[in-house]
Amino acid sequence: MKEDLKSKISFITETDGFLRDYITTQVIPVIKSGIRKDSYKKINSNHIHAALMLSRMEPCSLKDFSSMMRLSKSSASALIDRMVEGKIIKRSQNPDNRREVLLSVDPEFSEHMRFVKEELAMWFEKLIAEMGEDIFQKWYEVMEKLDEILKEKLNEISK
Repeated sequence: MKEDLKSKISFITETDGFLRDYITTQVIPVIKSGIRKDSYKKINSNHIHAALMLSRMEPCSLKDFSSMMRLSKSSASALIDRMVEGKIIKRSQNPDNRREVLLSVDPEFSEHMRFVKEELAMWFEKLIAEMGEDIFQKWYEVMEKLDEILKEKLNEISK
């Protein structure tokens, strides 16, 4: 592999991790401080991330949720247990398969999810203003393609 390509790959992975860490440690705590209901004050950034991811594909099975979150089924199940207890996620029976449980964002928490999404959007708008819309559009197109490829790969793995 060419040295320039290795360097670019390294930069992308490190920057992606840096972006995720920045959102987790700087942006989410500010957003959490704006959540009005006291019972949600103790949720952590993992819960918010999981609820955001789940909202994109709800209702879904534990298997699909664990694949999407890149967790083992047991780790995903433990996370879900905590989130059900915190009334962030709800479980329901699949009407097509009584043995399968489907996961979705708890309707009561959905109101707070709208707030979280709005706050994240405002944060990204500030970032876009600094980087410029042309660069943002390119970034979006790359992320859209990456999302498509990764979903295909996850579907292959879960078969």
